Amino acid sequence: MMKLSGALVLSVMLTSPAFATGFEILAPHRAVYEVKLKEAEDRSGIEAMDGRIVYELRGNECEGIAISYRFVTRINTGREQFVTDQQSASYESPDGSEFSFSTKSFVNDQPDQNIKGTANRAEDGIIVKHDGAEPRKLELEDSLFTSSHLIEVMKKAIAGETFTSHKVFDGSGEADKVLNSASVIGKPKVVEELLEGEEKEGVTGLKSQEAWPVTMSYFNTNADNTAEALPIYEASFLLYRNGVTRDLTMRYTDYALKASLTDIEYFDQPPCELEN
Repeated sequence: MMKLSGALVLSVMLTSPAFATGFEILAPHRAVYEVKLKEAEDRSGIEAMDGRIVYELRGNECEGIAISYRFVTRINTGREQFVTDQQSASYESPDGSEFSFSTKSFVNDQPDQNIKGTANRAEDGIIVKHDGAEPRKLELEDSLFTSSHLIEVMKKAIAGETFTSHKVFDGSGEADKVLNSASVIGKPKVVEELLEGEEKEGVTGLKSQEAWPVTMSYFNTNADNTAEALPIYEASFLLYRNGVTRDLTMRYTDYALKASLTDIEYFDQPPCELEN
């Protein structure tokens, strides 16, 4: 369980082999979040839910950005209990033109989903290829990949803008569609105190830094009007200038989860030498 104008960004990516502007902002790190159920509608069938997210980001503007993500949850429906385990990994090339993705999920240790593939930017969109027993090729519309999307939201925040929207492909779900994203950005603030569920180790180095309250909403691209359609997923969080997030709320169709930062480790990353 995340922008110059989209057209301009894509134009630059297609015509220039240069490194993606902004990847140098992202701090390589591993963050651990403890997850609790915030609310659930009756139709969700969920009575209790908790878990843990481990998120790891490595790389730089020369090597590209690699992200690994593991989300384990324990769910109680009142009639049964089960454990879900989602493991995903992705890589985005320095120029933002290539993207690889892999997602495995398990329910009570039994395999549930296994999707792996690549996405490459083409003249008229992106070409997605799925590997595995049933390989397939998809031609999708122009979109940003995961790390470039985050960078573009951060650029808007730094510029003082309060809203931005893009088309995004992140390899999630069946990895067969582009989503519309809409991000609302609040005024930057410093949050020095520990928030609910946080532990001291989790906010090391963040207590004196400014962060933007951000809400990212994702919509199916076939929605007639994004402003009126309901999002299929929404994430609200504090976004720091190094790409670290804190105080995360994840809203799904009929339930919401709260993820609190409990531990963070920063990795040393030697600076790269850009080609002239």
